[in-house]
Amino acid sequence: MNTAWNWFKNLSAFIVIAVILGATLVSCNAEAKEKPSPLKIDGPVADYSIKAKHIAWDELNSNQVDNAYHPAVMCLAENIYFEARAESVSGKAAVANVTKNRVEDTRWPSTYCEVVQQGPKRESWKTKQHSDLADEDRVYYPRKHRCQFSWYCDGEADVIWANYNNGKLIEMNAKAWRDSVQVAIWTMGVGNITIEDNTKGAVYYYAHNLVYPSWADTKQYIGVLGNHTFMK
Repeated sequence: MNTAWNWFKNLSAFIVIAVILGATLVSCNAEAKEKPSPLKIDGPVADYSIKAKHIAWDELNSNQVDNAYHPAVMCLAENIYFEARAESVSGKAAVANVTKNRVEDTRWPSTYCEVVQQGPKRESWKTKQHSDLADEDRVYYPRKHRCQFSWYCDGEADVIWANYNNGKLIEMNAKAWRDSVQVAIWTMGVGNITIEDNTKGAVYYYAHNLVYPSWADTKQYIGVLGNHTFMK
């Protein structure tokens, strides 16, 4: 009898301890899920590696950029990176200033993300088949090769690895991404440093080693910086 009673008491104690530990673990997990991650800086378009997120967060934090400006900074930084990651800082700044000049020109949209993503869109078939969906719940994609900045609608995956490319370590990618975020912050003037327009008001450019667009003959030539010709 005593043996059975002792066994029951031990089992009861074990169950109580297990319940307490389980409740504690659930509480800890719930608390962990509620804490915002400082690395959750998802750009408006591109995907980021962990290192790329670290770099972005470091630059936003060290430059004391207000949270309200984060989406715009990331839109501009992505545009700089994909359009001019092989350029010098001056070349990156020139691309950034063209984007900024468009934001400030009434012929283009008034926000950085809208300017970068400007162009005709098509709705995803996944949302198009639901007539009762609200507009904010619908998903749209850019029409291929019909946007203002070629990288945004070239059909290629937009990924900022910042450290790897096809499995090989390429430190220049990390530097190019850090420079892109810095230049975006400086161009917008939302951090500790502000830079002036080095394109003299350009709102167009093209990669002269790759293409000579038909519209170039109708624009005013400003100059060449790196691999881009700038016009207005």
